[in-house]
Amino acid sequence: MGKRQFRGAENGDGPRKRQRVVHEAPTSEVIHTSRQLRQLLAFDPDLGRSRHGLQSFKLLLDSLISRDDITDNAEKRQQHELRFTIVKEYLQSTKPIEDDESSTYLPDIMQTWSHAGQVNNENLLSAVPVVLALLLKLLSQSLELTPIGLGICRTLLQKRQQELISRSLSADKGKAFIISPTLRMLREAVCFDGGAIARPMFRARVSMLKSLARNMGIVHIGEEPEDIKKPSPRTNAVQFFLSALKYLHPEAKKELLAQRDVVTALTRDIKQDLPYLVLELLNGLRDHVLLDNKVPREAKSNLLSSTTLIKISGLYYYRQVNDDLPSIPEAAHGFLMTACTNPSCGVLRQDTGLYPREADPNAAIPSADLEELGLEAIVWMNKFKTEVPVRNFVLSNLLQNLRPWSSVKQSELITSIFKVAPELIADFFIKNKSFTFEPKLSATWIGYAAFLFNTVALPLPEYFCRGSGYAELPPPTSVVMDNILPLPLNQKALSRCLTNKSRMVSFFATRILILAVQKLDTAVRMHQDPAHSSKSHNNQALWTEAARRLVDEFCQRSPGIKEMINSYRSIPEDDILHREAASQLLRLYYEVIPQVALMAKFDVSPLLETALKRLSKHEKQKETRSEEDVESDPRDFALSLKELENLLAIAGYSPGMRWFAATEQLTLSPFTTLLKVYVEAPHGVSLAPVRRVLDFVAVEQHVVPAKDKGHPGISVLLEPLMELMASSPSSLAILWPFLDKCLTRCTTAPVKYLEMLQDLAKDAEDEVLTVSPLVAAIIEQLPFAAKAADSKSTLERLGRFLPKFLGYSAAAGESKPLLEAALAVMSESFAQGLEKSLTVPKKHPFKQAKGGKSTEAKQDTNNTTAEGKKSESGDDVVALDSEQLERVLNVPDSLAADNSALVKWQNKSVDELVDEGHAISLISLLASEHASIRKEALVNILKMAAKVQQSEYEEKEQIWLLLSELAETARVAAASQAVNAVVPLPSTVIAFACHAVNVLRDPTYSLYPKINSFLTSGPFWSVDRVPLADEVLTEEPAVGDSYYAQLNWLLAYLLDGLRTSKDLELFHKKRAKGPLFERLLAVAGNPYMRTPLRMQVLRILYRATKIEGGSTTLITRFGVVSWLEELSKMKKSVSATQSQGGAGNIVSSEDEVAVYKGLLKRIWETCDKGRVEGWSKGGVENVIV
Repeated sequence: MGKRQFRGAENGDGPRKRQRVVHEAPTSEVIHTSRQLRQLLAFDPDLGRSRHGLQSFKLLLDSLISRDDITDNAEKRQQHELRFTIVKEYLQSTKPIEDDESSTYLPDIMQTWSHAGQVNNENLLSAVPVVLALLLKLLSQSLELTPIGLGICRTLLQKRQQELISRSLSADKGKAFIISPTLRMLREAVCFDGGAIARPMFRARVSMLKSLARNMGIVHIGEEPEDIKKPSPRTNAVQFFLSALKYLHPEAKKELLAQRDVVTALTRDIKQDLPYLVLELLNGLRDHVLLDNKVPREAKSNLLSSTTLIKISGLYYYRQVNDDLPSIPEAAHGFLMTACTNPSCGVLRQDTGLYPREADPNAAIPSADLEELGLEAIVWMNKFKTEVPVRNFVLSNLLQNLRPWSSVKQSELITSIFKVAPELIADFFIKNKSFTFEPKLSATWIGYAAFLFNTVALPLPEYFCRGSGYAELPPPTSVVMDNILPLPLNQKALSRCLTNKSRMVSFFATRILILAVQKLDTAVRMHQDPAHSSKSHNNQALWTEAARRLVDEFCQRSPGIKEMINSYRSIPEDDILHREAASQLLRLYYEVIPQVALMAKFDVSPLLETALKRLSKHEKQKETRSEEDVESDPRDFALSLKELENLLAIAGYSPGMRWFAATEQLTLSPFTTLLKVYVEAPHGVSLAPVRRVLDFVAVEQHVVPAKDKGHPGISVLLEPLMELMASSPSSLAILWPFLDKCLTRCTTAPVKYLEMLQDLAKDAEDEVLTVSPLVAAIIEQLPFAAKAADSKSTLERLGRFLPKFLGYSAAAGESKPLLEAALAVMSESFAQGLEKSLTVPKKHPFKQAKGGKSTEAKQDTNNTTAEGKKSESGDDVVALDSEQLERVLNVPDSLAADNSALVKWQNKSVDELVDEGHAISLISLLASEHASIRKEALVNILKMAAKVQQSEYEEKEQIWLLLSELAETARVAAASQAVNAVVPLPSTVIAFACHAVNVLRDPTYSLYPKINSFLTSGPFWSVDRVPLADEVLTEEPAVGDSYYAQLNWLLAYLLDGLRTSKDLELFHKKRAKGPLFERLLAVAGNPYMRTPLRMQVLRILYRATKIEGGSTTLITRFGVVSWLEELSKMKKSVSATQSQGGAGNIVSSEDEVAVYKGLLKRIWETCDKGRVEGWSKGGVENVIV
């Protein structure tokens, strides 16, 4: 075969290679008149002249757009006005005669653009969109030329222009000079006049959104950064997309966000974008998608996929050179916080708390299996130790890509997600094992420790789930344990942290353990909640076993108590903050898990003595320092006192604590030292725990009489000491050793001093021995104090203290004759040492107390007696006036029509319809006084029912059945009256439907079975009956002891259902079991009914008085006057019953009597007085007036 010859130009003279494309710079000229501009832009087959005209127009538009009114002088402003006039005259001259959708604006430019497409001239394909984009941008600044701009935008939507736009958008990736101007032109068009053309442009999305995802991937290439003035196709595509989101309607946004390739490409290269584009992207998505309540939840979920969230989380490491713009990491953090923690944003799904996705917390388990196997009978109880199925899988994937130890913001994001979705805590730490808690003092370890601290600090979900009460079965122990102590916090790591040489590492571990023990205490209390006792016995046993297993699991994962004690002992004395935390941890162990704490046989005495010595040292330093130095240590003293408080609590649990044994380190016993700390503590320091310990030890060691005898305890000793501290602080320093000796002897030989008191009582001829043994110890030690070397100074201080002490003892109810005999013996010792007797102040309570009771006690008794006498006479109670009565009994009409509900529900998900009250608002419109509103409401209820039935809502069948039966009831009611319009249903039926929705959304509600039975009993409801009234008032509750809860629900819906005279007829209509009003009055007479329930009945009566004829009906048919009068009169007898220990009451207080009288007055004022007087022959008027 011969060689093929070249098929080129004639004679073979043509080039053998493809000619190189050279883009020559376009020429231009200055435009002076509109006529010149029109000639330049006139269609010309010569492509060079066409490009010359477009370039001249472009320069003219650039000069108009880039001007600056502030810096321009008068000459430049005049030139600008002249140029703008040229453009304006040109546009007016080319404007079509008939302005409709088929009219073509700028026909010459459009023809040039079309010709360029036919001959494939890329320069013109780029030049025309550039000019149109600039022109639209200029016209958007002029209100006068807005109609022309809209006409240009409509011209772009014509078929020929759509084909050119589609061709330009799908050009090769290397032809950015064609793609970018086209995208800029589309952006200006969609934004023009506030998005007036956005909806038609979206209808032409086949052409307008051509290759949008691909164009978002055409990024800037090169070592130099992208030029803001020459943005890449990706920048223009993203800006066009955001502009479309801003101006499109919700349904269009939903369809746009459903294009997965576009959504994925939107954030694929976000880390390479310029800062201003990243900010526009984040702010645009947040404002026009996430926070737009009209955008459906499904559309938001399409946008916020795992890939999108992970790409945005990569902005935490964005390197920003320009500091003028807001921080990109801050903006990304705010976006993720909104997207991941707000349920309306489409990412966060409602979980079931600490119950994983595959666990059924209300599963029915045979009783035999529960008795034999216990927790092992629950098949999923031990299933989630290595894997936890979660509902929020998108957030789970995001969390695995975050590094909380390297960024405070990432740590904050994770803990915020944990707070709203606690199911993710266990899942996160099971999957993320890349970092351990092995102690190593570094910035990374500290960041991880801070993250774990914040995680442990998160509260447990209420009831362990999202329901309104506890489930039947306890949550998996492993999941609860991972919420209390996450997996990295194992026994080995925590033990090493406590014994680490670095004090910071040990302090972190201590603080984390404190939070963990407190959280364990909360979890155990929730397991032991009395609410479980209302369920079956086996279930209560399950919760108890789960609590015990939880404590065992915690003990296996936490370090031993001995390691904590050794860690506490090794803390330096100057590290007060750490010592306080360690002592608090030990105290929590003694209080929460004492079985573990008591195994260590911890002797707290040395540590308590050290703490008391430190406080004593502080007191001595305070005496020698200047006032400025003393004021610099208030926080240190408060922390030392807090540590002492913790040690005192531990000592209270420790059986071997020696309170009255002095040591080498302390000159006083621990009890006396603690007494000194309490008396001499600075003002403003909380001493309540110290006071409780002093009181407990003093009564336990028989220093003072027990409190159950009416004695104030240690107060008889504290009060005189504090008075002496206020008047003469120096006297206490000498008094403490003597007082300590007396206290120690009193506790070591109590029988001896009781015998002394008995001998003293014989001399005083008093058989009552209610005197502190401390008095006898003081009598014994006074002679020795009088013989000491410093006896004079000691006796002088005692002369100030003892009269106060004896006076307070008498005021506390101790035997006055015995105290007088003790005073006489003490005076003998004073006569020997000071040659003067001991006297008691004249104005002291010792002189005023009579009968062994303090003046304060007598005053309280008198007040109580006076109040009792006052309460016995109920006649003095004044009735509430009309305004007060309205504040107490008036309730706003919950069925008031909100016509916006006809529109609001359409863009909501089924979860939002039920949970946020949109369904209830729509049902309430059936009570509207306008027939058209009722008809629209009925149509929308049927549409809502269909939407609910097609959804995945858990209770969709019940909600659908309720809505369908309500609609059928309205149809049957209209048919029975032979009218075409939707007749107003009784308010009781509408109120029942509204309140039933709230019951059906919560299967744990006690009325759930009864309402389901009612809904399945028939296809529609009788409008002559009050739904579920008989079932609640007469039948036993279906679930446990929930009668009063069901009654409260019934009264609430009856109150909402009493609005018109027709509703009033249903309440007084004769029935087999009696009229409804009569039964409600009988229920309110229940002696065990609580006041809030009785007030609901009163509110129903008050609502009846607002209806014409309601008060008259209550008086003449139901005897409401006698009923209210009897309730008021029973106040005196009930008060007497209560004073004798009787249970139950009908009238709880005088306020309630005032309400009865006010309601009685209201009924009389609103009734038909003539009819009532004739009916009662003046009897009612005599009773009321």
